Amino acid sequence: MSLSRKRRRELDRLRVQAEELLEHQRDLLGRAGSVAQEAGRQAKQLNAELVVPRVNEAIDNVRPAVDRGVERARRAADHLRVVAAPLVASALVGTVRSLERLENRDAARQVRTFGEQRGFIEPERKRGGFGRVLAIGIGVTAAAAVGYALYQAFRSDDELWVAPEG
Repeated sequence: MSLSRKRRRELDRLRVQAEELLEHQRDLLGRAGSVAQEAGRQAKQLNAELVVPRVNEAIDNVRPAVDRGVERARRAADHLRVVAAPLVASALVGTVRSLERLENRDAARQVRTFGEQRGFIEPERKRGGFGRVLAIGIGVTAAAAVGYALYQAFRSDDELWVAPEG
C-alpha cells in the first residue's frame, strides 16, 4: 500500500507532535514526582515538630488515669478470685460426685483433672491397693523374724551367754 506525499507529510507532522507531547508529559511527570517527594519530606518534618509532641503530651496526661484503671482492674480480679475460688471448687466437686454416682467415671476423671490443674481441687490421695497391703505385710513379717532371731540369740538360758561361776 502506497501513501501519497501529502498524506505522508501529515503523518510525519502528527508523529512529531505526538513525540513532543510525550516528551512534555515525561517532563511533567518528573516534576510531579519531585513535588510529591518534597511534600512527603515536609509532612515528616511537620509530624516530628507538631504531631508527635502533642500526642506525647496527651499520653502523659492520660497515663495516670489508665494506670489507676489497670490497678483497680487487677485488684478487682484478685478479689473475684478470692471470692469465686471456693464456689468454683464446690461446683467442681459436686459435678465429680454426681458423675461418679451416674457411673460416668471417664467424665468425672476429666472434670477432676481440670480442677486439679487449675488449683481448685486438691489431688486425690491414692488409696492402698493389694500391692501396698502385701508390701506392708511382708515388711511386718520380716521385722518379726529379725526380732525373733535377736531374741533367740540373746536369751538368758543360752549356755554361751551365761557367765561362768567360779
